[in-house]
Amino acid sequence: MYKFLTVILLSWLWILPAAAAEPQEEQAVDPWAFELSVQPKKTEAELEAERWTLLMSSETGNYLFEYDSIKPVDERQVLMRTVFKDTKVLEQLNKNYAAKLETGEQAAYCDMLLVFDLRKQLYKTVQTKVYTGEGRIIDERSGAGIWKKVPGQSFADTLLKFLLKNDKHN
Repeated sequence: MYKFLTVILLSWLWILPAAAAEPQEEQAVDPWAFELSVQPKKTEAELEAERWTLLMSSETGNYLFEYDSIKPVDERQVLMRTVFKDTKVLEQLNKNYAAKLETGEQAAYCDMLLVFDLRKQLYKTVQTKVYTGEGRIIDERSGAGIWKKVPGQSFADTLLKFLLKNDKHN
């Protein structure tokens, strides 16, 4: 009888730990999801600066475009940024937007969403946003835009040449 009770007790000792352990939810862990870098992480300002490619520079300002904004559709859509550096232009912008500027703020740059018709060599502006140096929008306009011939030796002409040279869809 003691042998029988001993066998039952021992069998329970084998079964109880397995029954006591609750099944745990397994979290899917991607073994390749890790970051290994000796470089410090980039700040938001550094990432924003990397987003823009300098197209050209003039007395008025620096003309940059966002390469990732170029869309391969019938017309090419490009987000363009002008960082103003001409004091006369900046004075005029500050005068025009004086009511919207807070104390100490100044107009600094403008983003334009341009659409180019590469075959006809036309362009139109469909959206414009004017920003302060701190990145606050002080004016925003959008609409269908009017097709215009690309003026020679302008930022639009330089951008059109870039788009034609790098057009893989025509």
